[in-house]
Amino acid sequence: MDQELLRLSPSSVTDFKSCPQLFKYRAIERLPEPVSGPAARGSLIHAVLERLFAEAAPTRTPERAVELLDALWDQVRSEPEFRPDGMGSVEEDAWLAETKNLLANYFKLEDPRTLNASRLEWWIEYELSDLQLRGIIDRLEERRDGSWVLTDYKTGRVPGESRELAAFFGLRFYALVCWRAFGVIPKEIRLVYLADPVVLTLNPHERMLVAFERQMSALGAAVKRSITTGDWRTRPSPFCMSCSFQNRCPAWAEVQATEQTETDA
Repeated sequence: MDQELLRLSPSSVTDFKSCPQLFKYRAIERLPEPVSGPAARGSLIHAVLERLFAEAAPTRTPERAVELLDALWDQVRSEPEFRPDGMGSVEEDAWLAETKNLLANYFKLEDPRTLNASRLEWWIEYELSDLQLRGIIDRLEERRDGSWVLTDYKTGRVPGESRELAAFFGLRFYALVCWRAFGVIPKEIRLVYLADPVVLTLNPHERMLVAFERQMSALGAAVKRSITTGDWRTRPSPFCMSCSFQNRCPAWAEVQATEQTETDA
């Protein structure tokens, strides 16, 4: 990683906050990971919705969305970078059926025929001193009054009430970049949860984004300290059970050693 200009995205920031060691494996060493079912499902649904909004408004129907999903999956189903690790034909049928259920839920929340997406899968970036913030916004709508609305699709479950603000982390990140790079504070940021289904909304304001910018600067400084010192702390949590790097993680090795000692005793 370029130590002069630290590049962070919402996902890499989330990795560092949850476990610096995980950030090291993904962002510094860039180790390969198996493709999980949920990750593959999310990628496929995002690709379908991107293509759906690129078509003429009257054709953005549930039926057309399923056609796009089937066509896209046929193209990539044999590719290891897209196919969930270890998925056989029986698992594939169940996985695909659940993916179609989530896609159907989308139409319970919005009618894409009535929406005008200004940008889809929009790459944005901005430099704060020696820190670059960057990433991809699922959808931007520019309304007639000039205001911006950012939308992010989520295929997981909606968070509890106490976790709602944290769930907006990625969109607050993008709202900050929009403000600094283009001079526009989005009027609304939206999380479209397909599993439940429900839409969560938040209205960003300058005070919120200034505080968030300070948080990013402090976090960037923490990442740079870890790069300089080589100190990548582990933060064991229930998420460790699904981590791809258990066989490398020192914290997981300690857990196994403890369990072995207890077994031997």
